[in-house]
Amino acid sequence: MTDSTIEDPQATRSDVKVLTLISAGHFLSHYFMLALPALFIFFNEDLGISYTLLGVMLTTRYVGTGVAQIAAGFMVDRFGAKMILMAGIILMVTAMGLMAFASNYYVLMLLVILAGVGDAVFHPADYAILSSSISEKRMGRSFSVHTFAGHLGFAAAPAVIVFVSTVWDWRTALLISAGVGFAIIFIMLTQWSSLNDSATKARKKDPSENSEEDATTKELLTSRPVLLLFAFFVMTSLAGSGLHSFSIPALHALHGTSVVDAGFAVGGYMLISSFAVLCGGWIADNIERQDRFAAMAYAASIFVVGMIVWMPMHYALLVFLFGLAGFCHGVVRPARDMMVREVAPKGSTGRVFGFIFTGQNVGGGLAPILLGGLMDHYPPQYIFYFCIGFMILCILTILAPRGPMKKTSVAPTGAGE
Repeated sequence: MTDSTIEDPQATRSDVKVLTLISAGHFLSHYFMLALPALFIFFNEDLGISYTLLGVMLTTRYVGTGVAQIAAGFMVDRFGAKMILMAGIILMVTAMGLMAFASNYYVLMLLVILAGVGDAVFHPADYAILSSSISEKRMGRSFSVHTFAGHLGFAAAPAVIVFVSTVWDWRTALLISAGVGFAIIFIMLTQWSSLNDSATKARKKDPSENSEEDATTKELLTSRPVLLLFAFFVMTSLAGSGLHSFSIPALHALHGTSVVDAGFAVGGYMLISSFAVLCGGWIADNIERQDRFAAMAYAASIFVVGMIVWMPMHYALLVFLFGLAGFCHGVVRPARDMMVREVAPKGSTGRVFGFIFTGQNVGGGLAPILLGGLMDHYPPQYIFYFCIGFMILCILTILAPRGPMKKTSVAPTGAGE
């Protein structure tokens, strides 16, 4: 038996510790992301804020987060992921806690923007830390556990927020959530030394080198592989938004499905998608062509969504098909993250992840407007045609020739790297 086949227990423990800490932060990030929509009904009733203004608030959050995410990627590469990550989480949790004391729309909007800016740093920073800290052979599974934790945050937020708001009030729900957030922050700070971000920092430069770095960054972020993955993230966000955001009214209008039954079907989509991520991590660690696997999964999803539109639908079949669609969408996420990692040169991880993940915010910001217009002016099946169309674009984008990734001159800091 060679040394390469022997598991190092210390390395395994280190990987588990880092993954647990970063996944807890990812849970927190996604929890607060869906806590806001869950509070809309209470903001409307208690503060008298219209749903139109609440929709503007949500779109503003997406736009603000997307812009801040690009800047956060540069900051991660310049100052290191750990410091930027903690600053962002602290800002996000503090802003969400202060929302409990908001008395009008404008204060709420300001705090939502601040929380969004804090949340924006998470993906550039956490993926950079994972890429620097986790053993290569466990990278795919680590990405899957990390993504699964984010899905749990999505699932927990509506249930916890609505339950606590109903039993007590929405202000208490925010304060309790912020308290849990600060507890996670405290644990992360006590384990600060476990997080490695040395490979994410660019070396310190003389002022005369700034123009060269700017040129390198522009070349990197406008390269064909990075732009194609950015477009892929926009498409996946748009395709997914149709299935988990507007399917309930679309199913009710198209098949006469009750709101409750449609809600359970969409809930099944989210739940199965979460567990499929774990399966996808094992697959990502054992295949070479992540792009082909992602294309096959989206092709299967197109077939499933087509069945939802064109087949006579009863409850059991509906839940099964939505669960199958959720599996197809969830299983590709680790492969998707691995593809981003493949095009991120050492020392530029934050910039690349920050830029590409902004595609999700672009899609998330466009989806409510586009899908709302479809529901208002077209037959309900157009919601699913919308999803199918963007899944086809996902396949075309991910299989498009990307060409070789040019080497950048960004060098990591530290002599020992």
